[in-house]
Amino acid sequence: MAEAREEKSDKESWIPATRRPDGTWRKARRVKEGYVPQDEVEKYESKGKKWVNSGPQLPPGLHVDEQKSSKNHKKHDRKKKKKDNEQNQGSLDRVNKAVEEISLNTSESRASNLYTSDPNEVKQKKLKNLKKKLRQIEELQSKIDSGEVTKPEANQLEKLAKRTEFEEEIRALEKDLGL
Repeated sequence: MAEAREEKSDKESWIPATRRPDGTWRKARRVKEGYVPQDEVEKYESKGKKWVNSGPQLPPGLHVDEQKSSKNHKKHDRKKKKKDNEQNQGSLDRVNKAVEEISLNTSESRASNLYTSDPNEVKQKKLKNLKKKLRQIEELQSKIDSGEVTKPEANQLEKLAKRTEFEEEIRALEKDLGL
């Protein structure tokens, strides 16, 4: 009987205890001879899958004949890209010149072209807007003087700085309109 136990022990082996990532321990395990751990077992592949994988690895639609002439294709593609870039650059230059040629005058001329044909009407609208901005500046200044606004924000300070500019523009428009 002792001999039978010795034969059994020859056919068995032990996997030692190991530590898991969380710090706990796995027990040592007794395994039969020829045991292959699950992580080391090869994945099963059918005959068809093996046949597909044995062929050349090409992108879909590319044939082996086309791969041989890829050197010429690469050279042709480089020339084509260079030509396309030059054409694109030329068209960009033309667009930039066209943009520069378009005169972006003040909003007066754009507004007159879009909304009305009477330039005096446009000037009156602009005068009205400038007077409104001047009133807002005066209100802000009075709030600062009275102490309602102790720390004016950056955009408020910018608005206050533009006061003289608005006043000059108002005078010029009033002169043009004969007011």
